[in-house]
Amino acid sequence: MMRDPRWPRFVRSIEVFTDEREVQINVLDTDRPVARRFFDWCFEEIPGVVPGALDYEGRFRVSSNSFFQVNRFLTDRLVETVIGDLSGETALDLYAGVGLFSLSLARRFRNVTAIESGGGAVRDLQFNATRAGLANIHAEQRTAEEFLAGVRQAPDFVLLDPPRAGMGKAVVERLVALRPRRVTIVACDPATLSRDLAGLVGHGFHLQKLTLVDLFPQTFHLETVAELAA
Repeated sequence: MMRDPRWPRFVRSIEVFTDEREVQINVLDTDRPVARRFFDWCFEEIPGVVPGALDYEGRFRVSSNSFFQVNRFLTDRLVETVIGDLSGETALDLYAGVGLFSLSLARRFRNVTAIESGGGAVRDLQFNATRAGLANIHAEQRTAEEFLAGVRQAPDFVLLDPPRAGMGKAVVERLVALRPRRVTIVACDPATLSRDLAGLVGHGFHLQKLTLVDLFPQTFHLETVAELAA
């Protein structure tokens, strides 16, 4: 398709997301907005392309540009690895996306707060929670830094699935001040994870376990699940 004259030359990168039944096309990097006719052309040329949200296995609605893990074969195993047998009263899911972890947390904790900066992803999360019959999830559209600045009491468990840039100094400092009993980080970049862990371990958190999850086989990318206790 890229050799076709209808391909917009100002588009630098696109994302193709699929669950083997439906296909979603997201323009990630472009010099100017892409016309609707480009997506109409994709619908004609690519079997299974959907015009809006992709409904992943009837469990997760994923709208355009909402984050979701791409390796469908390891998604459930990743959730099991992250949550394990944890349970309690309160859990905080930061960088929650469309609720991949939030929904499972809500089945083990009495109250779950899910924080996500993207408006579309928050609406997806709310839809996914309602469809699953999980009324104990409270979703907010805020950055992790903004939300943590107003938290005065630590939840039982904090889960963080930050972007490649990592959590950053402000989030680390608030976690140190709050000192939740259990913290788990799902990281896609070893360098930023190392930086963030240094800030936590240097202030009294104990690194209990590291699990590597090969979500991107035959590449150098690895997802790391880091479990810490205060």
